[in-house]
Amino acid sequence: AARMCSAPPAEDEAPPKFSTLDVRVGRIVEAWAHPDSEKLFCERIDVGEAQPREIASGLRAHYKLEQLADRLVLVVCNLKPAKLAGFESNGMVFCASSADKGKVEFVDPPEGAQPGARVLALAEAAAPPADVEPASSNQMKKKKLLEKMSAGLRTDAGRVATYLGEPLVVRLDEDGTTGQCTAPTVAGGSIS
Repeated sequence: AARMCSAPPAEDEAPPKFSTLDVRVGRIVEAWAHPDSEKLFCERIDVGEAQPREIASGLRAHYKLEQLADRLVLVVCNLKPAKLAGFESNGMVFCASSADKGKVEFVDPPEGAQPGARVLALAEAAAPPADVEPASSNQMKKKKLLEKMSAGLRTDAGRVATYLGEPLVVRLDEDGTTGQCTAPTVAGGSIS
């Protein structure tokens, strides 16, 4: 009799490429305190689409409202919408956190970056667009891709945002010049 057996699960599955995430430079065009949550800000962020995205972030303990206006940030754009205290959030803002989570701050794009510009790992920055196609929001959720990638998202000793040790960059011009994404003060921290 034939035996039915399934292959064992892949224990050492290769980590996803950073380009699996659709991370873009965004500009906060409007922000307000969430009316029903002491922890959340609500923001409208221009990520180069027809309309700004509405995103909620739990940063009220770390920023004053006036520090958000016109600020450039990094936004994960291929997440399924999520309700946070009744507010539909259409993305996530990347922040660096100290080991004790006492310090949380935005990861900044490089000077000269424009809203809508894609953030990639350095080795991916020169790749043709077809090679760095992000996952769909359904794939992100179903395969838990952000969760799988989270341990590899860190700031290095020089405060440069990295994925698996490789700097995260934005192309600044058609010649391929890139600039690194950095945290203002958090070195050796996690990014989420």
